[in-house]
Amino acid sequence: MSANKPGRNDEEAAVVGDPRRDRQVNTVAFALSRAERNGFRIAVIGRTIAIMAIALASLFAFYFPINVAVALSTAMIAVGGLASLLAVGTRYEMATRFALFAFDAGAVTCLLAFVPLSSGDDIPQNLVFLTSSAQHYYLVIAASALTLSPTLVLWTGAWAVCGLLFATGWIVHGMEQVLTYSDLPIAPTRDVYFQIVLSPNFIGIPSRLQEALIIAMVTATAALAVHRARQVVKDHANADASHRHVRNLFRRYVPAPVLRELLDEGHLVPQTRETTLLFADIEGFTRLSETMAPVQIVSILNELFTAITGIVDQHDGIVINYVGDAVIASFNAPLPTENHPDKAIEASRQILAMVEEHRFGGVAILLRIGIATGSVAAGTVGADERQVYTLYGDAVNLSQRLQELNKVQGTRCLIAGSTVGMTLKDHRLQSLGMVQIRNLSAPTEIFGYAD
Repeated sequence: MSANKPGRNDEEAAVVGDPRRDRQVNTVAFALSRAERNGFRIAVIGRTIAIMAIALASLFAFYFPINVAVALSTAMIAVGGLASLLAVGTRYEMATRFALFAFDAGAVTCLLAFVPLSSGDDIPQNLVFLTSSAQHYYLVIAASALTLSPTLVLWTGAWAVCGLLFATGWIVHGMEQVLTYSDLPIAPTRDVYFQIVLSPNFIGIPSRLQEALIIAMVTATAALAVHRARQVVKDHANADASHRHVRNLFRRYVPAPVLRELLDEGHLVPQTRETTLLFADIEGFTRLSETMAPVQIVSILNELFTAITGIVDQHDGIVINYVGDAVIASFNAPLPTENHPDKAIEASRQILAMVEEHRFGGVAILLRIGIATGSVAAGTVGADERQVYTLYGDAVNLSQRLQELNKVQGTRCLIAGSTVGMTLKDHRLQSLGMVQIRNLSAPTEIFGYAD
């Protein structure tokens, strides 16, 4: 009853713990951790390439020998960042990530506040804002987004905003005179505008604040995008975990080839095809059950069914169902199998040889097998909430009747003439004549092993 109440189960799982949910949570956490780690590697490599490109460009942006000094120092920063990859997989990995991006944002701040604009005369540092130096913050933020960590993106953006404000404050602190937009009169003339805005003392504090605000907005947008990307990773990991859970759960009850079609299509399209059925049953199972505990019987059946299923699989057959102590195997449904009558007969020989050589739970088992070939309807049946894969047709019933007929004939395996007539190999069979099968109107020729 409780299995049909998912809401109740979910509440109980939240209290007592659900191993399946714990495994799914661990799977999602592992997927996110792996995505972050791979993203960090990409970010470090991308950062190195970008900074090396800047180092190369600096060779053409400055005069010799300043250009070489700038290029070498920039290249050292680029290569030095690769050392952070050594921390991947260690307990220092997370701290290294935050330290690297704080360093990069700090490096841009130092570029704005302290690096001279020229090796010649003293150029006012406030003119650095006429260059594209502040735009390096965006490169650092973009690189942090590759780590798929919203926290790291916000951390990097905070360093960038604070760094820009610090650089602005530091430069203003060192200026003897500070001109900004508030020094412009209302509706200034062209000459007055040029005189103020193009002055060496102009820094345009509102523009710097606007840049800081834009950096903050870009950071928030990048963090939101990373959050959405993480959600995609979570959804994918959850779907993958659920898919594996369904597969692991139902593979114990549904043949693997059938399961693949169920998972791919959602259901099996009903089909009709010529199929060979193998029906195997334990001789004297009722008497055997009376002498053993139910748990022991289940253990013996599991061991026996596992061995039979392995042999059926080897011959391209599929065990469709276990009915009590019986096994129903299909050859050529739901998946096509060439020479299915031959493979069913070969499987029967190997199964009988296997049970003769082995003991199951210390008990000798005797099997009776019936094999028949005919047109069979195959597909999933049942309610929407619960379905089973099954087979219908005279061949199904005939294989079961032949299995029962072994008791009369004193044989271990009986094969319908319809099956033998379709074989391509010599299986050393002999005809046991025409017999009247229960519930069948016409007599059927049956065959058994000649040896």
